[in-house]
Amino acid sequence: KTKPLNPKSFSGIENNRGVNLVTNLSESDFQYLNEQKQKFVKTVLPLIINENQKILSKRNEIMVLRAKLTENNSLNSFELKKLRKLSKKYKIKFDNEHKMEIIDKLLLRVEMIPNSIVLAQAAIESGWGSSRFAKEYNALFGEYTYDNTKGVVPLERERGDTHLIKAFNSYNNSVASYFN
Repeated sequence: KTKPLNPKSFSGIENNRGVNLVTNLSESDFQYLNEQKQKFVKTVLPLIINENQKILSKRNEIMVLRAKLTENNSLNSFELKKLRKLSKKYKIKFDNEHKMEIIDKLLLRVEMIPNSIVLAQAAIESGWGSSRFAKEYNALFGEYTYDNTKGVVPLERERGDTHLIKAFNSYNNSVASYFN
């Protein structure tokens, strides 16, 4: 069964000439892995690299906002809207906060995660993509949720527990959620 991948993610990867997706890996680096593990790494690693590239892009946007704020002591409405949107995404209080403090807090949260760590956690949590949650719900990291509309009840959940495992439409949505 092939996994659904959002075509926008791969077209974004293929069309982004400024992003370096080259790794130091060659086919010989995968020889020690069985076929299932090779397929998993070759599917998930580009998604991880892409997400880290998005993080770098967001950090760059934040640094540009920081430079404009330092230079002009203010931001225009478009820049403020961008700052507010980023603050909301990363759960940073916006109202009644100094904009430079918001930017500093964003820079602490909008940070890359080493590809190897993300890949290792995805492999462990999903059994190299073989777990029920990975196969049926594209959940690579076993993220918890308490929202009944966004999750699946684990079969062996302890009595009285209310957590669910987040379900996703595609692997790339699972990777993006992990990074966030």
